[in-house]
Amino acid sequence: MDKEVLTQLSSILSRHSFVLYLNSVRNLGQDIYVFVVKGDVDKKIGILSKRNVLGFRDPFFAEGIKIEGTSLSFNLYPLSFENYLVLKGEFGIAPVPCKDKASFGTGDRLGLATAAHLDAFKGYDMFPVLAQQSPRELEKTHRDFRDVLLKAVLGVLEAGYTGGFGADADHIKDEKYLLEAADAGYTMYTLDVSDMLGTAEDISPDKVDHISQHSKDIVKDFSGKTISFEGGVYTVKEEQLYRSAIIYERAMNFVERVHGLLKGRLKAFDLEVSIDEGDRDTTVEDHIFVAEYLHRKGIDFWSLAPKFPGYFEKAVDYRGDMQRFTVELNKHCAVARMLGGYRLSLHSGSDKFSIYRIFNEATQHNFHIKTSGTSWLQALNVIHQKDRQLFKELYSIALDNLEESKKAYKISIYRQDFHEGLDLDDPNTLQNPKVKQLLHISYGVLLDEKRREIYNVLNQHEAEHYKYISDNIRKHLELLK
Repeated sequence: MDKEVLTQLSSILSRHSFVLYLNSVRNLGQDIYVFVVKGDVDKKIGILSKRNVLGFRDPFFAEGIKIEGTSLSFNLYPLSFENYLVLKGEFGIAPVPCKDKASFGTGDRLGLATAAHLDAFKGYDMFPVLAQQSPRELEKTHRDFRDVLLKAVLGVLEAGYTGGFGADADHIKDEKYLLEAADAGYTMYTLDVSDMLGTAEDISPDKVDHISQHSKDIVKDFSGKTISFEGGVYTVKEEQLYRSAIIYERAMNFVERVHGLLKGRLKAFDLEVSIDEGDRDTTVEDHIFVAEYLHRKGIDFWSLAPKFPGYFEKAVDYRGDMQRFTVELNKHCAVARMLGGYRLSLHSGSDKFSIYRIFNEATQHNFHIKTSGTSWLQALNVIHQKDRQLFKELYSIALDNLEESKKAYKISIYRQDFHEGLDLDDPNTLQNPKVKQLLHISYGVLLDEKRREIYNVLNQHEAEHYKYISDNIRKHLELLK
């Protein structure tokens, strides 16, 4: 855009109490530009062009505003779903499936972080999955898949980012949420099968008789097979394969049904199968059964999330036997390479700094990692810095609701961990692992009770908020390059 036009545009917007994000100005072709502005209440997209661009609804100004000395005029619009569909249909601004080897998910519970996330990705060989939310998070934040996607797209426009990005409907357990995400245009679907698993404390003949011939063929074909991995050789056990079939067969039927629903609605998508929930560490036999079952059904899934040994609690680093983790990870990598066509995914990946280099090396930089609450905690860092009284109120609310918040997460913190003498004025308060975990899982009740106050502080201190977020995500990515 011509410098004089940009100066005029910025000046006109300022007179109407809007601030132009200069990096957001993007040429869409044929003298059509899109940009993002921040107002007193919310952010809007702007369309500047020589002609009226059809389809955009709810203009802010009654008539387009002319840029003097040119044939250009502009108007502002909310990024509603209808207006997003114009951007998608006319200009291709929308999430896409991942074609890169490595990808990284950056959940954004507040809908404010995408521009900062994208700033962190600069210079790293990583595909960003920017719109990432689970039904649990949607319910706690009172959002829906459309809103999550729209806030991510707004951040993409604000940052002036022109590369590819993904949208992950995370931890899907039923068709209701699956179809809502598909209707919104998500490109990645993470299926959580934890509620559909069978039990196999004993491998009785009766239980074996009830599994399908499809499953029995997998047991027959892989029993006794040896798998070489970094550090040793593993022999696949028949009894354990039968156990895996009994546990996972019904869950794989769900994956097959969901895959059919998605194929009927979408041209392309990334499918991730999550078997990382629950107490059972994923065995080699579990991995083989799940992956081979799906492959033989013609389901070309994109990634698999096993449950690795150790503890992957929210907001803190990995806890467990690092050597055992490495051995089991290398086994799973060997299975994935043997069966082919998918990557391994690490869930609850936020702040797992001690294992990132190990994970990157073992997977040969072919992975997906999910983070979410780590960016929410950066927002609380800003509040601690800028509004100490509000932070103290949030802490008190979180502590009073600890038991309720814990119901949704597997986390080992207790009321007695939080002694009365904790100094909330200490700048290092949010480095305390127990405090981080408490605030990480409390976002639902905190937004219910203090939503307006939280957003007000973050909007007033946007630059600081962005810096906290981008510095934190960059710290993750630096260990994965």
